[in-house]
Amino acid sequence: MNRAWGLSRRGFLAWSAAVGAAGLVGCKTTDANKLQPRSQIGEDPADPDAVVTVGSTTTVGNTEPLIVSGVGLVWQLPGTGSSPPAGGWRSMLEDSLKKLKKDQGLNLKELLDSPSRTTSLVMVSAVVPPGARKGELVDVQVTLPDESKTISLQGGSLFPCELLTSDTTGNVHSQVHGNGPSGPSGKTLLGHVWAKAQGALVAGNFVAENGKPAAASVDADGRPTYRAGWIAGGAAVTGYRPYYFLLNQNDQNPRIGAAVAERLNSTFHSTSEPNLKVAEAKDKQLIVVNVPTGYRHNHYRFLVVARQVPYNPVGANSAYRQRLEDELMDPATALTAAIKLEALGGDCRRSLRVGLESTSPWVRFAAAEALAYLGQTDGTSELARLAEDHAALRAHCLKALASVDDASGTDRLVEMLGSSEAELRQGAYIALRLSDERHPALNGKLMNKSYWMHAVAPEAPPAVHLSTGGRSEVVLYGDVKFHTVAPMAVGGEFTVSVPEGQPAKVTRVFRGRTGEAQVEERKCLPNLAAVLTTMANLGGGYAEAIELVRKADRAEALTGKLVVDAIPRELSMQQLVGFAKLSDSTLAKANAEVAKVGTVRPALDANGFELPAVQTDGITPAGAPLVKQPLNRDPGRLFGPKRAADAPILDPAVVPAGQ
Repeated sequence: MNRAWGLSRRGFLAWSAAVGAAGLVGCKTTDANKLQPRSQIGEDPADPDAVVTVGSTTTVGNTEPLIVSGVGLVWQLPGTGSSPPAGGWRSMLEDSLKKLKKDQGLNLKELLDSPSRTTSLVMVSAVVPPGARKGELVDVQVTLPDESKTISLQGGSLFPCELLTSDTTGNVHSQVHGNGPSGPSGKTLLGHVWAKAQGALVAGNFVAENGKPAAASVDADGRPTYRAGWIAGGAAVTGYRPYYFLLNQNDQNPRIGAAVAERLNSTFHSTSEPNLKVAEAKDKQLIVVNVPTGYRHNHYRFLVVARQVPYNPVGANSAYRQRLEDELMDPATALTAAIKLEALGGDCRRSLRVGLESTSPWVRFAAAEALAYLGQTDGTSELARLAEDHAALRAHCLKALASVDDASGTDRLVEMLGSSEAELRQGAYIALRLSDERHPALNGKLMNKSYWMHAVAPEAPPAVHLSTGGRSEVVLYGDVKFHTVAPMAVGGEFTVSVPEGQPAKVTRVFRGRTGEAQVEERKCLPNLAAVLTTMANLGGGYAEAIELVRKADRAEALTGKLVVDAIPRELSMQQLVGFAKLSDSTLAKANAEVAKVGTVRPALDANGFELPAVQTDGITPAGAPLVKQPLNRDPGRLFGPKRAADAPILDPAVVPAGQ
């Protein structure tokens, strides 16, 4: 549900053709490819330890992020653009624009070679996460080629652009012949269109490593020279990316595949799409799996739980169920037992409710979280208390609350919006928006069809929150006011000033249709919400809003603190289980460890999809290096130059906010 809350070898058109019938685009399986004797499947086990699960017969695939790219056009630049030179990039751009020519009435030469230098050729990239749904929004990175003469992308907007998978003939040759990746060499091969991008971009990366706004380079005339930018939620995914459950070698049989799909469909709630099943067997090996609605904000949880679904239904009085009920009440085994009970479906609710009465926060958390994903509201108050009291559980609790489609969950989130703790209030805001984007407590206003402004928790300590991905928005907590402000230039057309003891004044100077300078001036209350609204009414967009906030913060002109990406940090399930087994009854050790976690989170499958073993050899420290599957090429080198110094980081390990 944040930046923590995507390109494999078989993600390319040519590679897909080479492997033929496999058809596993972007497929990556779990490391442990366990082979179960087929005789175990379908048998009624004599003891609890012999229960055959979906995970014991399958591995998980298609879990890697998919990097998509394209050549695009930024227009509406204030004279800082350039004409693209003849060659491959321009030819690709012209071919792309020709698809729009009939509908848009474009004159390509006038558009690309405008003497007013209002356009520029750019490289566009995005990451389509695993499990993405059609229409889902993802962040977009825009950069200039090394040879571009464009001065700056500030003030520009990305023309509609298709983003595709791609590779080179050199890479495909090495993959087919088993020699490993060769790097971006040979002819470019274009694959499938996975997203369509457009929108006003924010130039540069306004957060440096030290958390302070990064200053841009300037040209001889003192103009910023931003050579990169980003569009939060600027691309819409054009199709579905389901997960794959691949039957192990000894279990590859159409009957078994159909039985596994039936068990998953009977255990989980339906998806948000009426005609989209949770699971569907495609052949003797492949089962296509879509995330149910209740798990839409926590794909990892779903994949772990789905693998614990028993191949055969478990009776109410079975030894397996009774053992899990006992393990739930033990803090050392509560987390894993709750997941296994959750995998039994709705008829385990009574067993989980008993856990809410435990004196152990680990047991109460495990029970409340599982109940939430089963669509039950019994544990919502407990999840809220745990989120407030324990930083180690906060992210997990908030994601669970976001999945509950009931006022008992949203009411708790509204209460947390007033917290003075930045991570808690912003996490609650994200969870509330994901749960119900029309909730009145969000108080959202679409500003000039460019970004959302949310003025929430009017009684909270004043603060401003900006996000570097996921959605174009400014979130205001409390009443953020301006101190006295001398005239401050914003963008290329706006000036904002706040004389002492007087209303704020917003001025826009622009050229009208006749080419003559025109001036519009308006006054408003000297608070940030009013000034942003006035700027939007005068034609200002997200880029101007971001610039105003960061300049005002630099000048210490706001009564509230500016925070960026203040999202709850998160320990993995494996780490939480380790702390629970260490008898960390007050969570003191876990709460201290989660503070060390960074904002860049591991990939979806970094910890695998197996439950932690009963015995642990220790706890993986927060921030420890993770072994990740390498990509088959440097994605920044095929569609454009190396990442510019002022470019936002586009890393498959960084997933956009709100997903």
